[in-house]
Amino acid sequence: MKKSIYLLMAALMVLTAVSCKKDNKTQEKLPLVTSAPGWLELPEVFKVDGFEFFCHDGTLNGKKIRNWSFYWDYDNRVSKWVAYPLYKSIFAGALRTDEWGYDPLLPGAKQQNVSGGYKEGNNGWYARGQQIPSADRAGFELNSSTFYGTNIVPRNSDFEGGLWTDLECEVRSWAGQSDTCYVVSGCITKDAKYYVRDRSSEEVTVPTAFFKAVLRYSQSTSIGTDGFCAIAFLFDHEEYSESGKSNLHVSKDMSISVKDLEDELGYRLFVNLDNAIGEDKAAAVKTEDPQSNNWWWK
Repeated sequence: MKKSIYLLMAALMVLTAVSCKKDNKTQEKLPLVTSAPGWLELPEVFKVDGFEFFCHDGTLNGKKIRNWSFYWDYDNRVSKWVAYPLYKSIFAGALRTDEWGYDPLLPGAKQQNVSGGYKEGNNGWYARGQQIPSADRAGFELNSSTFYGTNIVPRNSDFEGGLWTDLECEVRSWAGQSDTCYVVSGCITKDAKYYVRDRSSEEVTVPTAFFKAVLRYSQSTSIGTDGFCAIAFLFDHEEYSESGKSNLHVSKDMSISVKDLEDELGYRLFVNLDNAIGEDKAAAVKTEDPQSNNWWWK
């Protein structure tokens, strides 16, 4: 087990050291692990795509743990995705710290200054949305990290406080009934036309869509494949910010398979699941239609 962790950390150090140059036509996959199963929440990353991988650790009940990881988009000044494990002891009793500030892993000039909320951009005002929500992390250290600029994205306030918050609550409910839920929460900036300004008056792209994918694991279950099942959601930002849609509750018909979400995104999620249970079983988990799995909707 220790050897696997060391192999993983070595691979992650390589990732953070890579100097990226944007060239989407020559993307080259950079494995997150060698022979180790790796962290199950992580999507795949590339050597050449203009983004950079980082991870935060923390302390829970006196033990060092991984907290959350992110894939930073320097051009749009948002994380393409944030990935993290979620289980009851890591969020039980969470209290909001509101410790808005810079992420210590990046220079302040390379990230958002979110200490006082966004200024208006070319489409009015947007709320500060968290990709890993504050309520997913208990304790001052873990919770305060969710207020770093690298975890913040501009969201329509109605969508943020309505449907998106409802989804976050559902995910915590699922995690509370599981051993662990592995979560990826991200955004899409392709063809974005709006921006806001942070407190330093720097432009921050308003994403065109938001997604969330959950890989659920429970050892003592007959549901899914080898204890795993998965669900995903993809919301168009403008469409679901409209009156009448922003306050909808998460429903079965909104869910899609992880494979369908991967096809929309153009990259793989839960990339280390293949090593954990085998390619065929991982494919079965990702292609399962969550609308037909009543566990999510009980």
